[in-house]
Amino acid sequence: MITALWHKINSSLRNKLLLLTLGPLVLTAIGFAMLSAYWTSSYTDRQLYMKVRADLSVAQGTLDIMQQVQLNTLTQLASSFEFRTNLQLGNQRDIQIQLMQTRQGRQLDFLRFLPTMLIADIKDPALAPLLPRLYQGESLTGLTVLDKKMLDLINADLVQQAQITLTKTPKAIPSNRLIEESAMLIRTLLPVNDELGKLIGILDAGRILNNTTEAVDTIRDLVYGPGTLPEGGIGTVTLFLDDVRISTNVPQNPGISDNKQISLQERAVGTRVSAEVHQHVMTQGLTWIDRAFVVNDWYISAYKPLLDLNNQRIGMIYTGFNEAPFNTIYYKALFESGSLIGLIMLVSGFIILRHTRLLLRPLARIHSVVTAVRDDGSIHQRIGKLNTSDELVDLAQQFDAMLDLLENREQVILQAHDQLEVTVEKRTRSLRNRTEALKQHIRLLKTTRKKLLANEKLAVLGELTAGIAHEINNPVAVILGNIDLLVAELGDAVEPAQEEVDMVIRQVYRIRSLINNLLQYSRPDHYVDNYESYPINQVIDDTLLLVSHALDKQQVSIEKYYTASCPVQVNYQQVQQVLVNLIINASHALTEPGKIQIHTTDWIDKENKHDESKGGLKGDVKGIVIQIKDKGQGIKKEDLQHIFDPFFTTKKGGTGLGLSVSYGIIRRHGGDIRVSSIPGEGTVFSVYLLRQANLSEDSELEAILDGLTSAQRINRRSIPHSQANAAQPS
Repeated sequence: MITALWHKINSSLRNKLLLLTLGPLVLTAIGFAMLSAYWTSSYTDRQLYMKVRADLSVAQGTLDIMQQVQLNTLTQLASSFEFRTNLQLGNQRDIQIQLMQTRQGRQLDFLRFLPTMLIADIKDPALAPLLPRLYQGESLTGLTVLDKKMLDLINADLVQQAQITLTKTPKAIPSNRLIEESAMLIRTLLPVNDELGKLIGILDAGRILNNTTEAVDTIRDLVYGPGTLPEGGIGTVTLFLDDVRISTNVPQNPGISDNKQISLQERAVGTRVSAEVHQHVMTQGLTWIDRAFVVNDWYISAYKPLLDLNNQRIGMIYTGFNEAPFNTIYYKALFESGSLIGLIMLVSGFIILRHTRLLLRPLARIHSVVTAVRDDGSIHQRIGKLNTSDELVDLAQQFDAMLDLLENREQVILQAHDQLEVTVEKRTRSLRNRTEALKQHIRLLKTTRKKLLANEKLAVLGELTAGIAHEINNPVAVILGNIDLLVAELGDAVEPAQEEVDMVIRQVYRIRSLINNLLQYSRPDHYVDNYESYPINQVIDDTLLLVSHALDKQQVSIEKYYTASCPVQVNYQQVQQVLVNLIINASHALTEPGKIQIHTTDWIDKENKHDESKGGLKGDVKGIVIQIKDKGQGIKKEDLQHIFDPFFTTKKGGTGLGLSVSYGIIRRHGGDIRVSSIPGEGTVFSVYLLRQANLSEDSELEAILDGLTSAQRINRRSIPHSQANAAQPS
């Protein structure tokens, strides 16, 4: 049935037009309805949760104010002239009368003065942890819990006042308890000192919150005043002792629509909080801002744990309002918006259906001519004049003109088709070949020009270094001779400074090595180096000894990550020179004290793989890779391509030879140096060294010339990358 309906729609332009017109309208209406429902629900929920969170903050603040007021009461009492005088004279009877008057006037459930000599004898587990703070003169006010025994010790009447009969509550944690005998109270402890600052006693006052309405009703009237909730809304506040409601204005009967005047018996005192809220707030110590089942209905609720003077969770404070009035408003808004959307769709659909018939009549005539041309293959029929004055007239005229033009040019197109296709293909192929050859020539010429410029710089460098080497080698020889003479003259007396003397001799030889390396870079064909196999990790550690003083002076530390296991054939002093240069450059890149990371790994040839008995496919080890990383200022993108050019430098006072010499040393080993950098984040230099050094001069120029020769014979093929850069590592 669905297939037949779709075939009917797909075979008729009228049905397609109706579908394209009504479909987006229906989808738009559905989407608008869904968005309206989502936005209304999301906005309403967000506003409700923001309100209940604010209500909870006001409730907590009000409770804190009540505690502070009680502390102020005791402070006024302790500083009064009458109380101080009675303490000095030891008038216990007058003290008790004054305490009773204050207790009655401030509506306290108990108020007592505990002399210092009696404090230790009071077996109050809630008071004992607080004594060190009281002895230090700290005033304490807050919530605490007293059990039946302690209430009886303070005043026997308090036991009856605190008792609450527990009521079975849906969704609460199952329990066999029938009566709650402990009491939560606002307790204030104030140390009293004599004129010399010595503690003589403690004022202890408390107001029991069990079975009271003043605190919760005061908070409710403050938070949920007239106009804050919709019609039928009930704002509620509750104080919990663990999970038991000990003071609340939540109605016990769900039929009560106004909780302003309900009696204590009509309140849900003795009911318990749901297990989900208890787990979240009391067990995990988190604040609950969500809907929750409260006694007999769903409320938008906020719960927060209450802490006693010892910073232990003893209960919760709750604010919230019933969810039903807001759901009514929400569904009413959805119904009104849905009705409006439905009405708009009905009117729009009627208009579309009426005018579609008038629009499609001229199209039927056009369709008949097009069908005839398609089926018969004849291009002699014409649409002719239409009885409309819209775009369809222009469409029909253009179609007739197209048929005329098509009839005239059909034969010309058929004759030229074959010849044109052959000509285009031939010329396209020729142009493509010439373009590829031209690109390759330009690329090779640029590479050649760059190499020739580098060689010209090296020629100047050779003349310069030859003179420098001659001038430096003479004083170096004098230094070595005098050190040998000094050692011979001192004899055994040189032993305490032998390590420093050896260090001087090594550094002098290093000066000679640096000069030789510089000459070798500028005139590589005049020198033959001594290459031996060394573990690269040891070479790095020896190098770090040479630069340790400079790094310590700059407050730069080294982090080493050695995983390379392959020894490499190198010239020890030349590689050490490269490492010193790269490490010092990395330290100079740091704008403040920091770290330099040195990584070593094996250089794996991924092209030549072989089977391992346990590890599967694994590449051959070609050599090692050394990475020197810093988190300095980085290198600009435009400077990276010139970083190894002779005399190019971005450092003030730099010569531009360090990286150029280092690059030449590594390339003569058959390896490579690569660099990557992000300005502002750091730079990584990677040094590649072969297991067996490839001791040959740089052959880039010869490869370029070979490429120029072969480029002349290019025919839709490009030079392999290995010819353009024979020394590039894989």
